[in-house]
Amino acid sequence: MFRKLGLSDAGLEMQGGRFDRRTSELYRSMYETLNPTAEDIQKLEGSVGPIPEDYKEFLKNHNGGIPSATLLRTKSNERVINSFFALNTPFGFGDSIENHAKVYGERIPKKTIPIASGGGGDLILLNLDASNFGQILYWDHNFESDDEDASNYFENTEVVASSFSEFLSKLRPDVG
Repeated sequence: MFRKLGLSDAGLEMQGGRFDRRTSELYRSMYETLNPTAEDIQKLEGSVGPIPEDYKEFLKNHNGGIPSATLLRTKSNERVINSFFALNTPFGFGDSIENHAKVYGERIPKKTIPIASGGGGDLILLNLDASNFGQILYWDHNFESDDEDASNYFENTEVVASSFSEFLSKLRPDVG
């Protein structure tokens, strides 16, 4: 289950004026953004290469979102998943695949794309390399490479699932 990114008019009202006008408009605009079409996904694939079918379906059905189950137990730790990045976003909305790919481009391994945010600045990456196609990696920013180009650096990643569907099945509710 996923809550849509952005906020509806009712959601903004519940925030009680917490956001300035520009931010409120951005959240409303994101909430009203349509899910990606097959053409939108083809455009993404044109820039990054083939994407697994299960992740394409997720984008078509949700365009990112905030999961109701946010905890992921890995071999090394229990992790938090904050949100899944959107493919279609209004200009200026930060939780997008494109924005995170630009910001982290030289810091994450090549042939991966950021698809979600973990706790404390960590990322969830989708591996698009042919030899590990579809694997989901947890990228820990605390142990990233000191090199300017970390495109071949995997020491700060952990394989957490062999597919996107398996990854979703591993998410558990935070019970407090």
